[in-house]
Amino acid sequence: MEILTQSRAYPTIGIILLGGLSDTEKRFPLHSSAGISYTSDDGKIYTETSIVSDKKEVALFNGKEIGTPYRSPLKILRKYSEKIKNALNVQDEIGFISENKNIPSGSSDSGAAAIGRCIMNICRDVDPRELENDLRVVSESVGRSLVGGLTLTSLHDGLPVTERLLGPEAFSEYRIIACRFPHERKPSDDIHKNIVRSEKYPERIKETDSKAERLRNLSSAKDIEGIFDLAQNDTDQYHEIIESTGIRIITDEMRAFIKNLKLLSEKQWNRYIVTGGNNVFVAVRKGKESTIIREAMESLAVPVVLKVAGEAFSTDIKSLVE
Repeated sequence: MEILTQSRAYPTIGIILLGGLSDTEKRFPLHSSAGISYTSDDGKIYTETSIVSDKKEVALFNGKEIGTPYRSPLKILRKYSEKIKNALNVQDEIGFISENKNIPSGSSDSGAAAIGRCIMNICRDVDPRELENDLRVVSESVGRSLVGGLTLTSLHDGLPVTERLLGPEAFSEYRIIACRFPHERKPSDDIHKNIVRSEKYPERIKETDSKAERLRNLSSAKDIEGIFDLAQNDTDQYHEIIESTGIRIITDEMRAFIKNLKLLSEKQWNRYIVTGGNNVFVAVRKGKESTIIREAMESLAVPVVLKVAGEAFSTDIKSLVE
């Protein structure tokens, strides 16, 4: 087996949360959304992916073989495999090896972005926007991880486009604490299928456009706390809509923790975000993490301190795997 190229990408958290997709194949979002990429303070949270060639098609995720189920990265690789072979004069089949490192929440976005970064490493003439939208088959929020930092995804002529609003350096004086609760995360597809049934969903589409414009203004002003204010407000609105459709993500334990966060915020600034998983993400000023860590542990959650991360990048190598 030969490793052709290798890359890393970081997972993301929603800022303007995404709910509702065009269909189960293309997975284009139905409204504007925003997100932020993250890693640990030591940079050891990421997805690492290699594109490989071998006599047979290889597909390994966290050491296990996967086939071509719904949302498989193999669907994307097969589209670009001839380009890859021609670029590197390779005759064997094209496959991938992907591994998540220490990720505390869902990671399809970083997995998709790492594959995309690998493809861009080899196929220099590929259209980044076309590739991003191809990769939505794997993760509808892939653009956040590809671009890194604080990103906004909006629709232009019906096609989603992701742009960076702020780089990770803008968040250097802040940290985000992932507080993971001991219950299973809800499948994201359950959320996407149900939220569009809410009578409030048409208004949600309009509101996200308004929030996107506000986020642009906050980013231009580098108002970091204003950005997290917006994110907490969006979390509250989003989960109110989801719960009205019968999907409950925020458990009693998480809700009690959030109540305590609100009380704590009267003395020490913090803002929370809950996406579709079993984490409550808490933004704090750098150096003020200990109070939230203690509160999380008392609530039987596992805290991990995060910082805002950058774009997917190449760790290019070309070597033989035994």
